Amino acid sequence: MTNNKLQSLTEIFNEKIFRIPDFQRGYSWQKAQLDDFWDDLDILKEDKIHYTGLLTVEEINKKDIQNIEKWQEDIWLIESGITAYYVIDGQQRLTTAIIFINQLLNQFDDDDDGINFKKKEYWITKFLFQQYGKIHKSYMFGYEKDNPSDEFFKTKILGQESLAADKVPEQTLYTANLKFANEFFKEKFADLTKEELEILFKKITGKFKFNLYMIDNELDVYVTFETMNNRGKPLSNLELLKNRLIYLTTLIYEDDFTRNKLRKDINETWKTIYEYLGKNKDKPLDDDDFLRNHWIMYFKYDRKQSAAYAKFLLNEKFTSKNALNGELKISDIKEYIDSLSKSIKSWFYLYNPEFSTYSDETKEWIQKLNRLGMSAFPPLIMAVMTKCSEDEALSLLKSAESFIFLVFKLSQRPSNTKNSHFYRLANSFYFEKDGTNIDNVIENIERMTNGGGGGEEDPGWFSLEKFKYYISDKYDKDEGYYSWNGLRYFLYEYELYLQELASGNQKVSW
Repeated sequence: MTNNKLQSLTEIFNEKIFRIPDFQRGYSWQKAQLDDFWDDLDILKEDKIHYTGLLTVEEINKKDIQNIEKWQEDIWLIESGITAYYVIDGQQRLTTAIIFINQLLNQFDDDDDGINFKKKEYWITKFLFQQYGKIHKSYMFGYEKDNPSDEFFKTKILGQESLAADKVPEQTLYTANLKFANEFFKEKFADLTKEELEILFKKITGKFKFNLYMIDNELDVYVTFETMNNRGKPLSNLELLKNRLIYLTTLIYEDDFTRNKLRKDINETWKTIYEYLGKNKDKPLDDDDFLRNHWIMYFKYDRKQSAAYAKFLLNEKFTSKNALNGELKISDIKEYIDSLSKSIKSWFYLYNPEFSTYSDETKEWIQKLNRLGMSAFPPLIMAVMTKCSEDEALSLLKSAESFIFLVFKLSQRPSNTKNSHFYRLANSFYFEKDGTNIDNVIENIERMTNGGGGGEEDPGWFSLEKFKYYISDKYDKDEGYYSWNGLRYFLYEYELYLQELASGNQKVSW
């Protein structure tokens, strides 16, 4: 790496354009980080500078750009003397700064006297975009063309028209963060005078200093990215996995067309994953929670160590050693990402049935499980919802609900009862091991609940006597059944049953 002196944004954006590469995560900053960023600016005295942090970039070879399809729209700008860089670390701070600058410039009219002795148009061409011809624009900062946040950033944040507007994705976790940051600064600027805005502009462009590092070795980019965290937002395992898979496409011995196709498929898969993780903006889903449950379904379950799924994926399965020695093939990665892409939709509907096209009955049984708690069943349910018909999935939902209520809420069995069994069953069903099908699965759950042929190996885990003892103990402690952890669910289900008998309107909500 080469080390440069501290530089302001005005210096950094001197004859340079920046792109966030496809292996990078999207914009992850939320209110806490934005508040810190604003406070740093607000309290900074005009005669002082603020060390903003490290900005690590990699220069993109001009000869390579000529052959990269996603860069064709920017070749005219690069041929004019502009140098292109990938942002490896510091993208959260840099993205925030550009959103800040764009929103601040929006507060000024085109014919205003100027900002920091320059016209508004000058600052737009320096930090935001330059125009080529009547309609074509090249952006000074943004995402690579295939990145799912690319079109959203251009159209929804910078407010520009795009010929590829149909590629703007539905809201993802990352685009939701971009939108929030844009609104955050818009509200901050709303009540400020032009003089106050100009002071903030001088601070952000001249007083916020970055330590600029340039990476020399191209292959260092992927390794460097895995070891770097952004302020307050460490990389999730799902984000690390995407970077790792893209890196492996550069190592596996295949023709360029096949490797580029796989790289594109990886990007599309992660675009789909983050679209569904953030599809319900009021209840975003955790990315590592999805990755762990998919790992249980697709690979194996190992309870020996915490975060075993991440260690398996990043340290055992998807490694450079396996890629170089031939144990990991292009087809292995392709099959895995295809499964991720299909499974994320089932995972989303499992926690947001109201977004699905399922029947009302199926939606209600999914809601029952959400109210009750799903225990160890999510990997199995995800597998069934991905591979089976709705009727088959509905039968599984009913069996799972019965097991959870009878075994955990009535029999008061430990919460980890048969966890490993159902995790292994999810994997067996997904890959149809030993002929495992939906009928086998449901029969297995019912046998685990009430018992089958008898004997020690097939006793069933439901015991009404255990519930009687549990309630009796509650009364001995002067607590009564009001302290039963299944009471709320039981009474609500009883209310639904009475409403169904009476064919009346719903009287209570969960």
